[in-house]
Amino acid sequence: MRIEYLCKYCRHLVGELVRPDWSLADAERFCGIHHLTPVERSETVTYNRDRGVMYIHTVCDFCQHAVELHPELLIEGKLLQ
Repeated sequence: MRIEYLCKYCRHLVGELVRPDWSLADAERFCGIHHLTPVERSETVTYNRDRGVMYIHTVCDFCQHAVELHPELLIEGKLLQ
């Protein structure tokens, strides 16, 4: 299983974890996905089952810093125009 952490704003690859010995259930358990509510899960995690990739949407340091300095950037729902 391959797990990619992507910024939900700029789509930058924040990090990745490659564990060929993990099943989808293992990945969800070890990454804590099983603790998310169904709504949180639908907003945070997507899958490409054909490629065996789980995508976890997070916020990169650059976008986090931009939001901290200029929270008004989130008013329209898009950080980057």
